[in-house]
Order: sequence, then structure tokens, then C-alpha cells
Amino acid sequence: MVTTIQSMRTVVENELQLHGYTPSQFSELAGIRIEQLDYPRSVTIDQLDKIASALGHGPGWLYELYLGQCFLNDKLTCSQQFSLAESLFEQGKKKEAIPLYRQIVDKGNTEDPQYVMSQFRLFQSLIGTGVEENREAVFRFETHYKHLPEDVRLDALLQMANVYYTFERWDKVGQYADELRELATAIYEKLIHNELYKPLQTERHLVVYYGQGCLMKGVALTKLEQYEEAKRCVQEYSDLSWFQGLDEVGKKEVEKFRIWGKGNRLILELNTGNLKVLPELSAYLDEYPNQILPSLSVVMKAANRYHFSVDAILAKFEKRIPTVGTICDHINGTQLFHFWYEKVIYSFKRGGKHQALNELIHALGLAQKLRYYSGFEKSVSLFWKHVDHATEQQKKEYEKILEGVSA
Repeated sequence: MVTTIQSMRTVVENELQLHGYTPSQFSELAGIRIEQLDYPRSVTIDQLDKIASALGHGPGWLYELYLGQCFLNDKLTCSQQFSLAESLFEQGKKKEAIPLYRQIVDKGNTEDPQYVMSQFRLFQSLIGTGVEENREAVFRFETHYKHLPEDVRLDALLQMANVYYTFERWDKVGQYADELRELATAIYEKLIHNELYKPLQTERHLVVYYGQGCLMKGVALTKLEQYEEAKRCVQEYSDLSWFQGLDEVGKKEVEKFRIWGKGNRLILELNTGNLKVLPELSAYLDEYPNQILPSLSVVMKAANRYHFSVDAILAKFEKRIPTVGTICDHINGTQLFHFWYEKVIYSFKRGGKHQALNELIHALGLAQKLRYYSGFEKSVSLFWKHVDHATEQQKKEYEKILEGVSA
């Protein structure tokens, strides 16, 4: 972006000289007279982008100057603020957009659609990789989402379900998954009966929201150990080929759900003690290696619950488990922690105390890096149950991790 020291008009006039444009040529190219730049309230965001394009710059080139002049010399209308914030958001400049959305929200006109959308954008912008950031963002937003347009609400429901996953509120995950599936069904009915009067403004294909509603409900039921109900959800999203209006993108999404359904069916069988599916699960992970992490964390938990050996599947896949440095979101991070935590319990049960303590220290370090506080507390508690078997080196590594937390 250009510097805020000069005015927009000065910067644009300098650019005109560089390009050899006259003021009249500029007016024709940009659709605005150069004198208007002295009065920012008269300039729209579209005009700013046209100016940038005419002078060989990308969208957003003049936004910083525009803001500076508006706040110094004039006031932006609420619509101008929202339009500018949306332009910044769409360019991926969420941090720059946050102050504008906050000002709209602070004005408190709760019936204004721009107010509700600003609340949603703040929610999207404030979601972080840690539990506390997510908690603050969703608590701030969830009293507003029902006022969003239906299509935008699909994205809001999906994101809220994902956020509640990060702090393991399975009741809330199930609640928003149900709402997501019901809303996607209602919109689908309108779509097939030609009752939608404008294109859907959604980030994903409509089939994704229906499928994710079923999938997230199944996840919540699984975590609550309601396995038979979870199996019905898996059946529901495993075959979505009946969905009308599937383009190539939609067909690819349906195939993703088929793959996830196949793996989750096997996982549910393991969760209910059916060990006969282990060879089939091994073949599945060979075919779909990106499912190794979520699947193995469940394999370890089932092995601990039903006291069976998974040495063969561990030998085959453990080295393909990702490291924390390759994890980019909280959900995969917690899955990684749970794999190692269950692996620790598995190792303790099989008599490998030294190995188990090394794995426990690794799990503790993961929880620290991920800021996964409940996992950290569980790991500390488990370490102290077995501290008598820890070597001096293991105790030093444990203390070093604790010092990093308190620093």
C-alpha cells in the first residue's frame, strides 16, 4: 500500500504524470473526476479499485490513504465502512478489516443486515488455532447467527460446529450439526423446486453443508459413545449420489464423503469391539494415507479399551504420523495429541515403562505447543502417577516443558 503521508489526490496526480495521462483521460479510465479525491465521502470502493486498475495497481492500493483522509477530514458512512471492510476481507486482509467491522458493531443497529454480517466477519476473523481464541469468538457471535441470510448461515453453522469441536463441547457440535443439516435440506428443497431467486452465496457446494451436518453429528455421537446412532449418520453421508444438481465440484465432494464414510464405518466397528475389521482398516489407510492420523488415534483408544494388540498396524503406520510442525489446525493437532496419549497408555499396559514415559513427555510437549490445556493437565497427572519409574533425564525434560509453560 502507498504511504499515508500524502493525500490521495497528490499520489494519483504523481501517478498520472508517470503514465502520461491527462486529467480528462484519467476521468474516462476511472469514471471519476480527480477533484473528487479531495472529498473521500463522495468516492466509492469500486471507484478506488478502478483508479488502482487504471494506474496499474491491484485492488486496495488506495485504501489506507482513503481511511486516513476519511477519519481526518470527514466521516465514513456505515455503508462505506462496510463496503471497504468487505473489500479488505475478500482480499484476505482480515486484520485490516477488523477495526471497520468493530465500528459498525459498536454503533449497535442490530436490525441492520450490515451489523449482522459484521458480527459474522468478526467471528471469522477472530477464530484462531487455540481454544481460548475460538471460545471468545464463538461466544461473541452465536447470539447473532440466526439473523444472517440462509445461505450465509450455512457457513456460520459449519464454522460454529468446528469451533465447538476445538473445545470438545459435543452437545454443541451435535446441536449445530442438526441445524446445518436441516437448513441445507430446506435450501435444497427450494433449489429443486426452483424457489431460489438468487444464486447461493456460499463458500462451498450445497452438498457439503448437508454432508457435514451428518458427519459432524456422527462425530459428536461417537465422542459421546452413542455408537449405534453414529452408524446411522455414517450411512447417511456415505452415499450422497442422490443429490440433484451436482456439478464436477459437487461430485468430487460426494466422493470425499464416501471415502470418509468408509473409514468411519470401520472406526465405529472398532469402537464397539469388532477387531475383525483391522485388516480392512489397514488396507483403507494404504489407499487413503491422509486418514492415518484420525484413524490411528481411535485404533489406540479401542486397543486400550478392549485389551488387544495393534503392534502390526503400529509398525506399519506409526512412522507416517505427522509431526506437530506439519499440523496447521487445532482439530488435527488434538488428534495428534490423542494418538500419543493413547499410545502412552498402551505402552504402560504392555510393560514398556521407559518407552511410555518418553512418549508421555512427547505428548506433554505437544499439548504445550498446541495450547491444549485439558490434554496438558491429563499428561501432567499421568506423569506423576508413574514418576517413580522416570529416569533423571526424563524428569529434567518434564521440568523443562513445565518451565516453558510458566515462562
